[in-house]
Amino acid sequence: MEALEVVRDIAVIVLAAVGLLAALMLAITGLLLWRMLAAIRAEVTPIIDSARDTVDTVRATAESVQETVAAGSRTTSRGVRVARRAFGLLRGLWR
Repeated sequence: MEALEVVRDIAVIVLAAVGLLAALMLAITGLLLWRMLAAIRAEVTPIIDSARDTVDTVRATAESVQETVAAGSRTTSRGVRVARRAFGLLRGLWR
């Protein structure tokens, strides 16, 4: 029976060592994952800021174009109205 107890004790020690090794590997993996996420965050933040600036620029440009086109269409519409009225008056005079 003593041989069986010795084998049992060795098996318990080996299993405990494997468990500690697995826990250590898990801790190292978690630390590396944490560092990788921090590095990704540091790299992505400037890209997001740049994209946000680009969106703001595009928005301002679109608003400026919208105002310019609206003002131009009002002027064109007014000119067309005046021309129609003038041609209408001229047509009325020639009858």
